[in-house]
Amino acid sequence: MKEWYLMDNYAPNVTSGYESDALSQFAQDNFSDVLKTTFSDTVLLYNQDLSKSKKIRCVIQGNSADTYLKSMERIGLFPIGTVKAGMYIFFENRYWLITGYPGSNKAYEKATMRLCQYKLRWQISTGDIIERWISAQSSSKYDDGLKEGENLTLTSDSIMLFLPNDDESLTLDGKRVFIDKKTPPDKVYLVSRTDSILYDYGEDHGGILCFITEKGETKNHFDRPDLRICDYVEPSNSDIIDEDTHPKPNKVVGMVKGSRSIKVGFSRSYVAELTDENGNHVEWADDYKWDTECEGAISVEVDKDKITLLVTDEALIGKTIHLSVLSGENVLIAEFQVTIVELM
Repeated sequence: MKEWYLMDNYAPNVTSGYESDALSQFAQDNFSDVLKTTFSDTVLLYNQDLSKSKKIRCVIQGNSADTYLKSMERIGLFPIGTVKAGMYIFFENRYWLITGYPGSNKAYEKATMRLCQYKLRWQISTGDIIERWISAQSSSKYDDGLKEGENLTLTSDSIMLFLPNDDESLTLDGKRVFIDKKTPPDKVYLVSRTDSILYDYGEDHGGILCFITEKGETKNHFDRPDLRICDYVEPSNSDIIDEDTHPKPNKVVGMVKGSRSIKVGFSRSYVAELTDENGNHVEWADDYKWDTECEGAISVEVDKDKITLLVTDEALIGKTIHLSVLSGENVLIAEFQVTIVELM
């Protein structure tokens, strides 16, 4: 009678004659089985400030959108109790912000995600620099981009920003920020309106913040385009002890360069390019290290900032290799995902 049941791994211990009872009883177990199939995805789940992460299995829907706006959104299906609004998902080498209220149907929880396009930076009262990946959209869709006065014509624009709802993000209210892909940036926006309660889903479900920004002008004596910080204030030296003997190191950031795919039977090499927060090149240090994660066995050779991968198992076709560069304190410096493909 085993074949009578749709579920092979979790046959019900009581048969009422209606399989719907068993489907309800083993709903979460059934979803766990789905996560073991090719219909699921391996992603990284981050907290709101990207300080903590973990690898999870989930199902990402909406990858073949029919419109531009829908292509910027995804639907995530997760084990119940996994995500909150304001968390980030690293998927397809991009960050996605969970914006929707996570809802459950007793089998899995479902939440909407928005693509993040830009890492915003600003300074708080302590002098610390805060970074958040933002999901942005235009709030001046039909504006011609000009603001005309009697004697002067200025450019105008308005952008809506979505960020995690946390104490540090709330300090963005009233700030001037650079929102510009150029290096150095020159487009400055003033955060003119904050919605802090519209998308607050409670402690158990998280929330996001919505900011409206208006195009502004740079202040040459106060803005630091090299740091991407407006109204920059030098940190106080009162808390720095013996700085000449123990100088503060600059934050190291990195980028992994190489192909996004690797063919079975052919090796590929990837190089980590490291810079400090001012954009200056940083040499590879002995305490930096590579980390590789894959569902199967792969060959890895490391030579300082260069790593060479080789896949020989055809069963891994379609799987993903996650590359990370870590500091000596296991702080994430750079990450990169490579898809294993078959030899054409």
